[in-house]
Amino acid sequence: MLIQLAALQSALAARFATVAPASPTGRLLTAKELAAEVRYSLDTVYDMARTGRIPVAARKGRAVRFDLQAVRRALAQ
Repeated sequence: MLIQLAALQSALAARFATVAPASPTGRLLTAKELAAEVRYSLDTVYDMARTGRIPVAARKGRAVRFDLQAVRRALAQ
């Protein structure tokens, strides 16, 4: 039982350590913050993320986070 508990703790630690990749800016934005930054509506940001037009940096459940520099590069193309 102790071995199973240690394995479970190890698996959980590995899972939560990789939830969000490192951002070059050091901070990931919410969809609302990104919409204000790039001056698009919130619906447009969600649609662009859903269709793959802008990259999503991290997902956890329904929450999404964006790296502003990566989004700006995608929009410039």
